Amino acid sequence: MFDLPVEIIQHIMSYLPLQDVCHLGATCRHGHSLTHDEDFWEFQVWKQFGLYFTTDLSTVTEALTKSTRYPLEGVAYDPNVQGNREISVIYSPEFRRIMIERKGKAKQDPFRGMKDILPRLLAFYVSSPEEQFSARLALFGPGIESTNTKLLVHKIVNARSSTFDAVEFIKGLPGGIGSGVRINYKHMYNFDLMCLYSNSESIRESVYLHKSMGRLDPELNRMLVKDSRGKLAIQPSIVKLLPTIHALVFAVDTAVDSREKVAEEVEVMRKELEVMLESQSTFHLSTPLLVLACRSESVGTNCFISLQEIVEGLQLLKMKSPWGVFEVCCENMRGAEKGLDWVLHHLAKKRRELSYHSMQGQSR
Repeated sequence: MFDLPVEIIQHIMSYLPLQDVCHLGATCRHGHSLTHDEDFWEFQVWKQFGLYFTTDLSTVTEALTKSTRYPLEGVAYDPNVQGNREISVIYSPEFRRIMIERKGKAKQDPFRGMKDILPRLLAFYVSSPEEQFSARLALFGPGIESTNTKLLVHKIVNARSSTFDAVEFIKGLPGGIGSGVRINYKHMYNFDLMCLYSNSESIRESVYLHKSMGRLDPELNRMLVKDSRGKLAIQPSIVKLLPTIHALVFAVDTAVDSREKVAEEVEVMRKELEVMLESQSTFHLSTPLLVLACRSESVGTNCFISLQEIVEGLQLLKMKSPWGVFEVCCENMRGAEKGLDWVLHHLAKKRRELSYHSMQGQSR
């Protein structure tokens, strides 16, 4: 088989389960070389999960415009990822099983010896029980308030399933700012979800309807104020919450009335996100950003904002912190799990680094 062109071998390998790929890598030096090729794992992640992960921002634009038979449903930049092999592992069903069953076992070198190669590989990325914690995620943006996609929050908070299980309510700051719910996610992670709404539901649905620019008006959006220079800023009570946040989750509604509306809608999204990011940058926090590009199957439109338009419109290619954009179907939550799998794994890894703790919550 190793006499075939590398491209053909890797295509054949892409149909193998993770267990067999690991065994193939232990057969000989040719197998080891093939299974440690980043191009193979990049193809594997794109084909199996519809995702593109990179540690190099300069490759994102090419990936977004690449013509391929496999649709792209998400793109992420994370300089802390050890290549697409790690991504392939954390999205595998075996990883979930190991996370649940082997929490008490110490991590081992996964590449020494042939016996039980897959469990060794998985254990390399698994946190031990004392490393498990409740990450604090702030969810905000037009996607949780739009009549088309507000079902997203209901699916997470009110679910009683093996994926999302709300276990308790979390008390916030005085006035209720930052209150939320603790979610047990896939029996692998706990996270506290704090939903930051711009106003009451009746105000949101009456004012923002067909008038997205209203989200940038402090008279309508109670998350915003104007500083002494007349510049938009996050209100002080929410700023107090930011040092405790581990990740920002920005939800957007990708449905638009026409292609002519795309630029206007994305610009409003960019300005709203920019205000939050500027307030967050007051602290030395390498806070990952998860963008949920939401759509509802019940919406009567065929016009949606694309991943490329979101990445470029939000100017994510200028960001130094890790970020990811994932398409989400609000009816079945397809895509939301992929985004949460990534950001929670990222936070579990970061928490083990002393530099993360030393930076957390420090003002410039």
